Amino acid sequence: MANSPLLPYGPAELLERAIETLRARALPELKETPEHEAMLAAVHALAIAQAELSSDPAIMGRELAEIEGLLGRTFDGDAIAARRALADAIRARTLPSDGPTQVRLRDHLLKATANRLRLTNAKYMTRRQRRAESSY
Repeated sequence: MANSPLLPYGPAELLERAIETLRARALPELKETPEHEAMLAAVHALAIAQAELSSDPAIMGRELAEIEGLLGRTFDGDAIAARRALADAIRARTLPSDGPTQVRLRDHLLKATANRLRLTNAKYMTRRQRRAESSY
């Protein structure tokens, strides 16, 4: 007997079903209640998680490599720690202020921001007309 999955759907499909159910059943029921905004936020959070699951995994690797290059250290695959370290370095103004580093930092921030917007705002890429600075 072949191994069959415990559930007939993968994580992305499960999130899609949850989002569809919340949009079709919960949101209309809560339309005129104080809980409506909280439910909208929950649906949006699930949609972001779904977008993260379906995004190209190589993007995170490239972002991590760029941060490691900017900071001159490795993060053993921990992109969240790398992002935090980069934010700390920017706040503390500890990055070299030479021209090439500043250009690399600016380019990285543009790409990373565009990628995050693509995941959190479905209409972003349409409005931006898929400009070159918005992809890794």
